Amino acid sequence: MRRSFRLSYFACFVALALLTACSKDDDAPVQEKASRTVLVYIVADNNGLASFASDDIAEMVEGYASVDADKDNLLVYVDGNSTPCVIQLKKNKNGTVIQDTIYRYPEQNSLDVPVMSEVFERTFAGFPADSYGLVLWSHGDGWIPATTASVSTRWFGYDEDTQMDISALKLALEAAPHFDFILSDACFMQSVEVAYELSSCVDYFISSPTEIPGPGAFYTDVVPAMFQETSTKKESAIAIASGYYNYYNAKYNDGIGLSNSNWTAGVSVSVVESDKLDDLATATKSLLPQYISDGAVIGTSGILCYDPYRNKYYYDMYGLMKSLAGEGSAYTNWKIAFTNAVIWAETTDENYCTDAFGSGSMHSMTGFSGLSIYIPRGNSASTLNKFYHSYQWYTDGGWSDTGW
Repeated sequence: MRRSFRLSYFACFVALALLTACSKDDDAPVQEKASRTVLVYIVADNNGLASFASDDIAEMVEGYASVDADKDNLLVYVDGNSTPCVIQLKKNKNGTVIQDTIYRYPEQNSLDVPVMSEVFERTFAGFPADSYGLVLWSHGDGWIPATTASVSTRWFGYDEDTQMDISALKLALEAAPHFDFILSDACFMQSVEVAYELSSCVDYFISSPTEIPGPGAFYTDVVPAMFQETSTKKESAIAIASGYYNYYNAKYNDGIGLSNSNWTAGVSVSVVESDKLDDLATATKSLLPQYISDGAVIGTSGILCYDPYRNKYYYDMYGLMKSLAGEGSAYTNWKIAFTNAVIWAETTDENYCTDAFGSGSMHSMTGFSGLSIYIPRGNSASTLNKFYHSYQWYTDGGWSDTGW
């Protein structure tokens, strides 16, 4: 899948923005080329996430203590209760990790495409490396369209009263270098629609198909995994996902005594390999129209729903295809394509899901495969279904041939 020509537009925009958008605290020259540069992009200027941001940055400081600061860069863009800034984690002459604020911005919407693009361009140009990683940190709600109607519907990001559609996120990512990995520390982002839409920007997409714990990743463990010396990008991505999962798996206790400071409700994490998604799309498109036509109602009984107490927009992809195709040869071929794309997936027995009123309950993860998919329903011409048609997955994955 080719990168968009829109990149050239943003390169021009960024060249101007670099002159005016922010100020440096110090006259910091471009760093020597590193082994890896990772940017954590924190959008916490919203209801309830600012305290988590400060806690996570403290965890990053702890985690970076075991990283070789001479060859690896960790930068944090944070937009929380104060004006946005970029922090570089570095070590002083005594080897102590310190936070150095290298750029300060005026108040801005961190989910505007030009704003995000400028931050990407500035930080990655200033800290060049052989490889790059990105953490997207905020609220999230997968492929769902951005809305200001309710915070219970989340897409990616929540900056005051605005959110960011995945198509806009893709435009911003195209102003950045190609990433070895993107860790989306936000709810419901591991959907096939999102992964496929962003696949030209990254090799490995790490996230959860369901709701994530309130505190998000435990960066004391995840940061060292981001810079772990491994022989392959695949091993690096799996190490990051394992670092995320293992912390909450060790604390898991069926949600008993659950709080944000004692998250006992488990977690689900998976890794998707972008280069394998074209084959998955082709295999899915060969199957869906065989079993669904003329917009027929699609049964969901027995298929794991990842948001059972909310809108039921996220179902397990493996479960859907198995329910349609059974165990025939066509399904066997599809299963190979799926297994090649979803290279790692782990879950605790149950996860937590918040309902539309802010309460929540545990739910079984039986049938978990690690990747969600939307199962169309209602009127094919509804506003939501029409928006779904805008995703490349809708066409390439075969929904456009089913009457939906």
